[in-house]
Amino acid sequence: MPGRCNKMIDYVNKENMESVRGIENPGMMGEMGKIIGFYRLYRQTAEEEWEEKAEVLLDEVMENCSLELPVTYGDGLCGVGVGIEYLLQEGFVEGDADEILWQIDCRVFNTINSRAIGTLGIGKGICGLAYYLYYRLSRRKGEEDIKVLRMKEHLIYLIDWIADSLPGVRESSLFEEVFFILCLLHRLDVFNAKVEKLMEYCEKGMITSGREAVWI
Repeated sequence: MPGRCNKMIDYVNKENMESVRGIENPGMMGEMGKIIGFYRLYRQTAEEEWEEKAEVLLDEVMENCSLELPVTYGDGLCGVGVGIEYLLQEGFVEGDADEILWQIDCRVFNTINSRAIGTLGIGKGICGLAYYLYYRLSRRKGEEDIKVLRMKEHLIYLIDWIADSLPGVRESSLFEEVFFILCLLHRLDVFNAKVEKLMEYCEKGMITSGREAVWI
């Protein structure tokens, strides 16, 4: 554990913390990823400087967060949303996820309804939206309130969207990303018959990498 902490500390020290003054990438591959790292370092070391850095950067992200940002996970709203959900679930911050994230929820729903993204990957594609919905539902899958039911409804639409986007994929790395997301979605037990078929398709795609997989 100490070795792991040292590696994390070396990494964040290498990253110029001047970026706190200007948010260029609020998503999980940018500032939100750093925030989670700082909070984890605080929990592991009990050194308050890490909590202070996390809080300052989180305030900056929230102040600069806009619905004009991309909806993506790597550099946009889904990454911010997953980060907030993670911090709430792990007890790093307090609040009501539904109240904080409802606007991101709506943006995600609208994107799913319009199928406004043309790529599949996690960082900039459809699977990033799936990751967001997974985190939103991961500790609420047994609930039946209207907010949860609406998220499950759009998760079904998103699974159909993934299915329609898979034909033609040939890159093994992309099959792996989709398979990873499908494994997470399978835990939610929503539309699992379709999810399992897609998992089989991705497994076949990983084996036949370079050629288009075929439906079983």
